[in-house]
Amino acid sequence: MFADEGPKPVAKKVYFIKRPKVGEELTTLLKNKFKAIDAIRDLISWFEEGRDFEVGLNDWTPPEGDRERRVSISPWLPHAENHKNVVDVIGSIIYWLDTGRDFDISFVPTDRFDVNLN
Repeated sequence: MFADEGPKPVAKKVYFIKRPKVGEELTTLLKNKFKAIDAIRDLISWFEEGRDFEVGLNDWTPPEGDRERRVSISPWLPHAENHKNVVDVIGSIIYWLDTGRDFDISFVPTDRFDVNLN
């Protein structure tokens, strides 16, 4: 019935925030702040576009090592829960940046609604 439009491209965004090496403190701090601002800007943009996606926050700082948090942002969730999730992710990014952790931020489209229809 419908023409096959081909596979949809999967857009995944990843931001790596790392602790500075000796002598590179100011440069790394500035780069990390710009990366965090870009991640927050993209988070708000994807949210306002009504995208269905998951935010992954991975903490690589010892002693925890590989600690991961996943937060869902979806047009199918209640508005209050979505807003709480967005604010929680922004707060975590700012807190982890201020505490000098090694972490990464990823945005992964989920399209849960489309998956559940098939």
